[in-house]
Amino acid sequence: MVDPAPVMTSDAFDESVFIFGGRYHKGYFGHTFTPNPIPENFYGIALGYQKFFITDPEGWNWGLEAGVAGRFGEGPATAEVWAGGVGRYNGWVLGDTVRVSPSLTLGLSAVTDTFGIAKEREEAQDIPANLLFYVGPEISFSHVDNPELEVFWRAQHRSGAWGTTGFAPIDGANAGMVGVRFKF
Repeated sequence: MVDPAPVMTSDAFDESVFIFGGRYHKGYFGHTFTPNPIPENFYGIALGYQKFFITDPEGWNWGLEAGVAGRFGEGPATAEVWAGGVGRYNGWVLGDTVRVSPSLTLGLSAVTDTFGIAKEREEAQDIPANLLFYVGPEISFSHVDNPELEVFWRAQHRSGAWGTTGFAPIDGANAGMVGVRFKF
């Protein structure tokens, strides 16, 4: 049975730190949500921070996120930093035990260099892809007795949004990532 989630007050768990990692794939953003995207030999590990400033009575939290990632594999290692706004729903409680919460981060991502399929896509046009949009849809899971600790799955995506803003018009690096978050 799915019960509505109790709404957290604005001063409860409004900050978090997290670590996550995973493998990049050759597909586009949508392929991240399929069971078997074609993998690349590139991996990432990231650290992030979230701070929520607004909590509405319906259970939505609104805030900011920033993170840094190391990306490595075939070829030189690269670094990524991102920052953006994050919206999170406090979620649903399943079986009086597990809370499931979706969130979405939208912002900007800067990398020291592109790699793999993103490098091929970048070289096929004349605009560098070091600065792109960042999109991070996520689903997290926590036990109701320990809401400060979550595990999550996230799509790590960099995109030029079809060139609509002057960024490189490419679908950049994409990865499915798993991680752990500590809220305080």
